[in-house]
Amino acid sequence: MGKKYEIRNKHDSFKELIKDRNDLKDTVEGLDPVYELRKKILLLRLDEGLSKVALAARAGMRQSVISRIENGESEPRIETVKKIAKALNRKVKIDLV
Repeated sequence: MGKKYEIRNKHDSFKELIKDRNDLKDTVEGLDPVYELRKKILLLRLDEGLSKVALAARAGMRQSVISRIENGESEPRIETVKKIAKALNRKVKIDLV
């Protein structure tokens, strides 16, 4: 990856997020592979300089699908992940360790 993105003061941001969305507590505080996947998709999209609309068009899906995945509103199916990975010129790697 070329550019690096960093969330400023992420611990405070997460605390604020949990305060407003208690349903996200486990995702923020624990190791959650779906959270890591969402973060990876977002960072790759930003690194490529793509909008959600542009990534969705490349992947052959609606922008709302990308938005819901990145915002944690839905968990993507493996076929969706494959389409997004292909649109970002990446391979899907699953590490169960």
